[in-house]
Amino acid sequence: MKKTIIGIALFAVLGTLAVSCQKEKFIDRPLSTEESSSVYRVTYSIDGVTYHLTLVGDDTWHDFLHRMIALAEKGHRVSFRNEEASSGTATSKDIVTFTTSSHDDAHKWAIEMADKGYEVSIEFDERTGIYTCTAVK
Repeated sequence: MKKTIIGIALFAVLGTLAVSCQKEKFIDRPLSTEESSSVYRVTYSIDGVTYHLTLVGDDTWHDFLHRMIALAEKGHRVSFRNEEASSGTATSKDIVTFTTSSHDDAHKWAIEMADKGYEVSIEFDERTGIYTCTAVK
């Protein structure tokens, strides 16, 4: 019986050593452009109080914009600017206004204008259900 236990223990130790000596196979995957995340440096304002934030990834950027629109729906004055977007040089103030009753259209428009370097402000009229979006460059 003692020889059987010693034999099993010795077999287990040798089996463990044999497994640990196996050569590992590493799978080399090239990084694709889809794996790299976008970084957004954002300056935003809620009711006149300015904040700065760094967001990583497009999903996080979209979530941030949905939160800003939700704050506007609750009656807050919100504005934001994507500091990473090229702002270019404008000789005079460029102001673009967009009105819609669709949350999704306001969101899409805000992304487009922020990516062009505009500071975007969103107001929501609860009585009419209209979003007034203003972009200033």
